[in-house]
Amino acid sequence: MDRDDLLRESIDFLHRYMMKSLQKHAEEYGVTVPQARVIADVLQHEPTSVKQLTQNLKMTQSTVSDIVERLTSKGILMKTPDPDDKRAVKITLTEATRQGIRGGTPEPLNRSVREALNLLEPGEQETVEQGMRLFVSAVKQKMESEGTEHSEYFDILFFPQDKTREK
Repeated sequence: MDRDDLLRESIDFLHRYMMKSLQKHAEEYGVTVPQARVIADVLQHEPTSVKQLTQNLKMTQSTVSDIVERLTSKGILMKTPDPDDKRAVKITLTEATRQGIRGGTPEPLNRSVREALNLLEPGEQETVEQGMRLFVSAVKQKMESEGTEHSEYFDILFFPQDKTREK
């Protein structure tokens, strides 16, 4: 197998693993994965709007609107009129949801990664971490050369040594 095939298939495998882990965790709380993604994005960007969620999550506006309505009716999200734009609403978490999340949204996924990493020796764990840092750094360089380095969608990983590259 070529290196590029191995890396692409490995990334795809890891993505499926993370999605399955997210699905398992979401089901424990009675929500779907798309609903969990909306909740996480609202947590990160609140107050937000359906339009902003649509852009951040790369979902259609009707899908996001439907998810927001369902989560609002479950008491997970809250919609309030936007004082700056009477036609718009701001979407936030309810206080009960915020209380339930206090442990931090990435923790279930972090736990899945941590448990898998713990199957490796400490030196192997360091090798994996260094490899990920190098590969993400190379991808960021490629994105910069393509003019996509400022895209919010991709600006998700910050490693301490990358701070010198921030503009």
